[in-house]
Amino acid sequence: MIEKLSPNAFTWSRWRRFNLFTCRYSIIVEFKNMIKRFAIGYIEGEKLYCRPKFKTYAVMFLKDDEFSWCHLTKKEFEEVFK
Repeated sequence: MIEKLSPNAFTWSRWRRFNLFTCRYSIIVEFKNMIKRFAIGYIEGEKLYCRPKFKTYAVMFLKDDEFSWCHLTKKEFEEVFK
């Protein structure tokens, strides 16, 4: 499992930088091994200060020394990280 992070880690600029995959369920499931390789942490989406969303998880990624993040639905999150 990945580490639970502080909401302070999930900034607007890191969200704008996200470019790992298209956020659609079928793509997320297809590329779940890649997602797990780059994922470093998460927080429940409603706890975010920047772009809070209910019934989601915000997942932080580190790729090429750059942090970025996106929301995954609870179903997507469980499919990838179960």
